[in-house]
Amino acid sequence: MSATITPVLERKPQPEPLRPFRIGAGGFLVLGTGHLALAAVAALDDPTPQQQASSAAMQESSMTLLGLERSTLDIVQGMSLAMALFVIACGLLALTVVRHAPALVERRTAFGWITLVASLVGLAISVLLLPMPPIVILAITSCAFALSLRRATP
Repeated sequence: MSATITPVLERKPQPEPLRPFRIGAGGFLVLGTGHLALAAVAALDDPTPQQQASSAAMQESSMTLLGLERSTLDIVQGMSLAMALFVIACGLLALTVVRHAPALVERRTAFGWITLVASLVGLAISVLLLPMPPIVILAITSCAFALSLRRATP
């Protein structure tokens, strides 16, 4: 009698979602720290006459909200710095989740969708209002978060 050999169909291992998620989170860190570094360099640099005129006009214009009066320049600079710090915090939070609760990324959870949506919204705003560096970084982060979700277990 001859033995018959039946081939066993092996499943290919599913590509893991953590690596692209880390890339997306790292992109958030690069975006925020890069913005802060450029803001520091700009603050230390001598302004051009156009920049001086623009800053003067923004300092003359002000608004009062809930009893606090702020110049337009203060508001723009404050929001810019606050958003950079917020993006850094989001990147650090995402990396912390990968390290301490990887199941939130390995499975298709709301956490993965939130990071993708945040990245896509940031990308849309960047395309409309910002120069090329944030557009490139947020395109990469959006692709990385989308790939992570695609690889995650439903």
